Amino acid sequence: MRRRSLRLRLLATFAVGTLLLSSLFAIVTYLAFERVLVSNQQQTDLRQSFVNAALIRSTLYTSPPDLANQLNAIEQATDSSVLVHTHHQWLSKSHGAATTDVTNTIITMVDQGHVVQQTLRRNGRLIFIVGVPIPAVETQVFEVFHLGSLNDTLRRLVTVLGIGALVTMFVGLAGGLWVARRTVRPLERVSSAAAAIAGGDLTTRLDLSRPDREIQQLTESFNTMVSRLVDRLERDARFASDVSHELRSPLTTLATTVAVLQQHRDELSPRGRASLDLLSADLAIFLALVDDLLEMARGDAGALPEEVEIVPAAELVRQASRSAAQRLGAPAPAIEVEPIATADLVAVDRRRFERVMTNLVANAQRYAHGVVAVRVHRDGDRLVVDVDDAGPGIPVEERERVFDRFFRGRAAHARGIAHGTGLGLSLVHDHVTALGGTVCVLESPEGGARLRITLPVHEAVPA
Repeated sequence: MRRRSLRLRLLATFAVGTLLLSSLFAIVTYLAFERVLVSNQQQTDLRQSFVNAALIRSTLYTSPPDLANQLNAIEQATDSSVLVHTHHQWLSKSHGAATTDVTNTIITMVDQGHVVQQTLRRNGRLIFIVGVPIPAVETQVFEVFHLGSLNDTLRRLVTVLGIGALVTMFVGLAGGLWVARRTVRPLERVSSAAAAIAGGDLTTRLDLSRPDREIQQLTESFNTMVSRLVDRLERDARFASDVSHELRSPLTTLATTVAVLQQHRDELSPRGRASLDLLSADLAIFLALVDDLLEMARGDAGALPEEVEIVPAAELVRQASRSAAQRLGAPAPAIEVEPIATADLVAVDRRRFERVMTNLVANAQRYAHGVVAVRVHRDGDRLVVDVDDAGPGIPVEERERVFDRFFRGRAAHARGIAHGTGLGLSLVHDHVTALGGTVCVLESPEGGARLRITLPVHEAVPA
């Protein structure tokens, strides 16, 4: 499952947070402005309605036939519609008036002598209705104000607030980007440094310019941890190296003694010869173990010499395989090179690569009846070297663990003189990793195990 990015989560948090806050602020602002604007407009219209009602009453007293003209004049002056109701019927109305705007409930309440004001929305329009009774002439005046300009103002306010919310969100996104960079960049450097250390570069340290207090504490703690780790590894490597060196002298003496006893083997009893064979086999294993421990200790301490050469890959594999077979007294394995890989070049330390091939051939000799073939081919920008053996193969559950130190799998449960030290494949892994490659266990087409080495192809052409 792919993990989410901390940087993206910070950006999303800032963007969503600022959008929510700005939207909440916009909503509160809109509601407050709407309330204030509508209330102010209603108060103004209400006062105007009382003035207009007084004019209508005066017209009804002095010149009733001029009532229609007076209503039209009021409509033009106040941008409203005026209706006059008396004795349960409409007496007169202005040109833009519609009796449907006034409900029966409002008419009843005004007829009872109450001043009524009500805000309604008709056909998407906001209207304000004021009903004023004129008891002296048993008449009710209804004035309908169209709040179109107020609607336009509120729409513009919504637009401005919406744009403001979006701008605020982008400002928050920019702030989140700045915070994410400032927060994640030190973590990325720590991650890169940790990866470099895991890759074997124990000289890596964090060096951040003008860090904050928390980052400074993290940097100092990280560097201190790495320094202590390096000291511990160096002490362990020195200890293993010292122990191995101290063991070499008595082991050499034992080897010399065993060689002398082998010269007088015929003089020993059958039980003595069997004991001598066991001693010779275990001593050989012990000597190999000491040599492997010495090499491993030097590798852990970074003391192994590096002599990188750019050489033809196919010829390197041939020479290393033959040299390994001769050293072990085994027949030279068949070498199969894909035509496209014939001219490939690799940058390697010959000594390391020869040790890799020696360990692989030795492992096949001990546990898998020898090497069937060594196959070389090209896979993109990687050179692939497959060492196939004639054994029963390696179980899937052991294919990762065979590169652990002192792991021998099923061989650990079988007593015999073909025992190894359990360090051969671990050294193969260390050497191949130092060469910039990888090693893994697969199944051979012949049914045995396939040890696959991949190395980066060097693109340079030899002079």
